[in-house]
Amino acid sequence: MIKNNVETIIEGNKVIYKRYFDVSIELLFEVWSMPEHLSEWWGPDGFTLTTKRMDFSNGGIWEFIMHGPDGHDYKNKIQFTDIKEPHYIYYKHLGDGEGDQDVHFESKIIFEAVGEGTNLMMEQIFSSQEELERVNGKYGAIEGAKQHIGNLAKYLEKLK
Repeated sequence: MIKNNVETIIEGNKVIYKRYFDVSIELLFEVWSMPEHLSEWWGPDGFTLTTKRMDFSNGGIWEFIMHGPDGHDYKNKIQFTDIKEPHYIYYKHLGDGEGDQDVHFESKIIFEAVGEGTNLMMEQIFSSQEELERVNGKYGAIEGAKQHIGNLAKYLEKLK
């Protein structure tokens, strides 16, 4: 894994992001699972987050609004499909119910303890390569995810 940088791999309908963090697996899992942490780092550069409700359990729903730097609010809804603390969080992004096409994909967030630190692997799986290309073209999803992980790193530095 790469320290202080995100490795990005695109395979058909899937994008995999990998990064090493110099924090415990327990802390990295915690900042992915608690609204008070998520509001400090979630999203690409310039975005802020408001959680409407969050049930962090298998089958639970997280509804939130990402406030863009352009002043636009982006509603989001996630359903957690499988959680095993502190090893992984799997979820489905259910879109927002607005627009012609919602953004639907599955994510696997995997945490692996390595010495004093943790490897993070974030995998986004779209229904097809065309859907990945559409979402990336419309929303800049791949660059946004890299920034998302970068903002996580900045937040973890503040916590140290």
